[in-house]
Parts: sequence; structure tokens; C-alpha cells
Amino acid sequence: MVIRTGRPKQTGRTRDSARENLIEAAKKCFSEHGFDKVSTRKIALSAGVDAAMIRYYFGSKAGLFEATIQETLAPVLEQMQKDIDPNTEPNPLLLMQTYYRMIAASPMLPNLILQILNQPTNPQTFSILTGIIDGLLQRSEKWIELFRQQKKINPNLNSEWIRLSFVSLMIFPVLAPRYLQQQLGVELKEDWLLRLAEHNQRLLEQGLFTLPESVAITEKDKDVS
Repeated sequence: MVIRTGRPKQTGRTRDSARENLIEAAKKCFSEHGFDKVSTRKIALSAGVDAAMIRYYFGSKAGLFEATIQETLAPVLEQMQKDIDPNTEPNPLLLMQTYYRMIAASPMLPNLILQILNQPTNPQTFSILTGIIDGLLQRSEKWIELFRQQKKINPNLNSEWIRLSFVSLMIFPVLAPRYLQQQLGVELKEDWLLRLAEHNQRLLEQGLFTLPESVAITEKDKDVS
């Protein structure tokens, strides 16, 4: 929980704007330079506010980092929470669309996440990020379990790998190295990503490859019998 300390030098809507500007500036600064190499003064300068506002809103630079990640991922977390409600039918397409809209709005986020996970030089930021990711993974496990309960999972698939397959399908394009993104034509733009979401949905529903003719006939016979 973020604890406010100190006294702000701004009031009303200006304060709200200052907080939003700090979040946006933090995304850019952390992504481009890494957490350890960016000072709160630099972030505040980029946001156009007094550095004291960071302490007021977030308590510390680490608090700003945590708020930046949580608020950026908030739409995805909220959609997953809705999907694991027993009264709501899980919607893979809507989840992917929500995720890709978030990426399109914050294209630097994947770079920031990779920096922290691949080079955990700061135990505090590593702990913050992995804690948030663990929460996402726990929700995804419940999400897949709902599909199992509704008997919507293909029984021919390895149930232990279903979550891995879905996460890989959805996340790999945005986390792939820049060279692979260029070679595969990946664009971190909303219209392209939303088309990818629709393609992924069709892939999930229909499968990538057609069944061999002999297998297809066997399956048809089973339906008849």
C-alpha cells in the first residue's frame, strides 16, 4: 500500500495531474535507463513537478516503481478478476484485447520488465515485480481451472501445459527481442495487436493444423456411433 508522506506544494486537480505525470515519466525513465540509474530528481524533472511530490504520493522511488507497474497492469488484472468470477464466463479474446491495449498504451513496459527480471541487481524492485507477476499467474491458474470445470479444454492436450501455451501465445510477441519482432512483422500498435488477438482466438478455437484424413474419419465415426 502506498503511504503518502510530507505536504504537497500543489492542490486539487493539479495534484492529480502531477501524480499521473510522475507515473508516465517513471515508465519512460525506468525503461530507458533502468531503476538504479534514474534519480527521483530526474523523474520529477521529466514529469514537470517538484521532486517532493514523489515522496508525498509514493513514499520513495521504489514506491513509485511499484505504483507504475500496478497501475499499468491494472486493466489486465481487473479483467482476469472478472473472468474468475464463477458467475462470469471466461473470455480469452477480451482478456487478450485488454492486454494488448495496455501494451499499445505502454510499449516500453516489456523492456522494463525484462530488465528487472533478467538483471535482478536491485532485490527490492525484483521482489516488487515478481510479487505482481505471481499474482497474475495465480489468477491465470484459476482462469484455466474454470475452463476445465466447464469442460472446454481439449482432453487430448497436456493439462499441465495449457497455461504455458496460452501465456506464450499472448505474451511472446511483445517480449521477443527487437530483431525477431522485425523479422516476424510485430508492431506494438493497438490496431495490429487487436488483429493478433482475433487471430489468436481463432487459433485457440480451431487449432493450427488440420487433422490427418485418417484421424478425421475416425473422429467422425466416433460422432456417428
